Amino acid sequence: MAEPLPTQIAPDLEAEIGGGPPWMYPWNLTSDRATPVLGSELPSIHRTRMELIEPLAREALAGAAGAPAAVDLACNEGWFAHHLLAWGAERVVGIDIRADTIRRAELLRRHYAIGPDRLELRAADVYELDEAQLGSFDVTLVLGLIYHLENPIGALRIARRLTRGTCVVESQLTAHDEPIRHGWGVSDHFLEAPGHWAARFEPSEEQAENPLASHGGVLSLIPNRAALVEAMSVAGFRDVEVLAARPGHNAQYVDGHRAIVVGRV
Repeated sequence: MAEPLPTQIAPDLEAEIGGGPPWMYPWNLTSDRATPVLGSELPSIHRTRMELIEPLAREALAGAAGAPAAVDLACNEGWFAHHLLAWGAERVVGIDIRADTIRRAELLRRHYAIGPDRLELRAADVYELDEAQLGSFDVTLVLGLIYHLENPIGALRIARRLTRGTCVVESQLTAHDEPIRHGWGVSDHFLEAPGHWAARFEPSEEQAENPLASHGGVLSLIPNRAALVEAMSVAGFRDVEVLAARPGHNAQYVDGHRAIVVGRV
């Protein structure tokens, strides 16, 4: 983000701060103003994500052939899109399905005096992205998205088509890591699957507990750790690894209830 911080807040951004729902990210707007976030745990989650992702993103962008570029799928207000610029990307595309969050992202882009040629923002459905039109990217971020989807593996396949370098996926996980037994076409015969998914219905935005995350009323699929790794491999990524949380990171990552997974092409 721009340094030094701006000294004033434009009226349209001020109105958004005062009139809309709380924010997903704690934006430092001026030296003494920050956006109010939705929940008290969010800053810890974002800090953990940043500390785990930054070294990998910097390495991938520094090693890019030509002008380094990145895409942030489900960018929300654009927090990590801004950081990708600071980590070495010359161009970042931020995509989110919700027009309201893209509007906020545009207000913030203008607030920090970042040109649209460096940070392009689009309101779009991830399943409708055209990689031939968007191009490919040295870093692809898929943070906090797949466990809000009915077709998470389809979204990962699209992320793979957009990636020419490194893809970082962050997801909530189930708390069940033991294999589950399931039938497979023969009476009284069962198989065991180490990877599995939990189903959770998420209501529409008007009824959602978290209006900043939910969209449209879907049956979301939440992986366990093994399923997330397997899904990345099936989508076409290689050298898939789960990043290890450290003491002091958010407890969900330390306890294995969230994870950040990296895959390369």
